[in-house]
Formats: sequence, structure tokens, C-alpha cells
Amino acid sequence: MSCQSVALPEVYSLCAAPQLMAWHVTLFNMMLAISCGYALKLGGPPERIVGGSLLIAALATALSFSPIASRFLNVEIGVLLTDLVLLVTLVVVAIHADRGWTLVLAGLQLDTVGAHFVKAINPQLLTVTYALMIAGWSYPMVILLAIGTHRHRRRLRARGYDPSWRLQDISPDASPS
Repeated sequence: MSCQSVALPEVYSLCAAPQLMAWHVTLFNMMLAISCGYALKLGGPPERIVGGSLLIAALATALSFSPIASRFLNVEIGVLLTDLVLLVTLVVVAIHADRGWTLVLAGLQLDTVGAHFVKAINPQLLTVTYALMIAGWSYPMVILLAIGTHRHRRRLRARGYDPSWRLQDISPDASPS
């Protein structure tokens, strides 16, 4: 598809997208590296699992996109599969972790996965809309990871400990009261 055959305003054209998106990609990659690095270095087990998972998912997503000329015209199957694996990982962490932010993170990822199904149901969805729907929640997700890691560090300083996992997951033979 050539630039001249795109019937959308220039701001939405496939030719303008690389110039408009370059700074967004750089910003996100910096946020991702800082947030995940912080979690991997100073976080508890839930923060480290989520930080590593977000890094792996970002790399897998970058490697699984369609060629630029056809990107987001159809459901991005590789990105969908990556997002599903990340969703399962985040839900498992959220179920077992003693952290409220992990539930919010899993919910945001569920919205991202839902965007793929919206595109599957409505193939006429604008490419820019689909792209924003699957990428938009990534920014708050890395911010939440950084906040969660910061709160973990603060609890460690205040109390000297911060349980990572829910109590019932730690002692399976503890009787319910």
C-alpha cells in the first residue's frame, strides 16, 4: 500500500505513523526499562515476576508484529498470543500475591486482550484505534509496577518485612477460622 492510496487524514496515515510514534516508543521503552529494572532489583517476588513478565512480553510483542504496511489491519495474532500469556501470568500473580496493584494490572491486561477481540468482531475498526487500544494500557501498567515496587520498599523500611504472598498460600495446612 502506498502513501497516496491511504484515504485517512495525514495524522492517521501509515506513512505519518512512524514519525508520530517514534517518540512514544522511546518514552515507553525508557519507562519500561526503569520500572522493570527497579522491580527486578528492589522488588519482592511479585514485583520481580511482573517486571520480568512485562519485559519478556514487550520483546515478544516487538518481534511478533506484522510488517508495517499491514500492521493493525487485522488481528495481530502474535501480539494476541503474547497478551494472553501475559494475562494468565498476571492473573496468577494477582490471585496469590499480597498486593492490591496486581489486581488492577491484571484488569488492565484484560482490557488489552479484549481489544483484540473487538478487532476480530469489527474488522473495519480503524488501525489507529486498534493500535491505541492494545498499547494504551501499557503506560499505566509500567507506572503501576513502579508504584507497587516503591510501596513494597516503603513497607520494608517501616516494618522490616513485607509478605509477598497471601497467608493461606504459605501455610496449606492452616485451618480456616
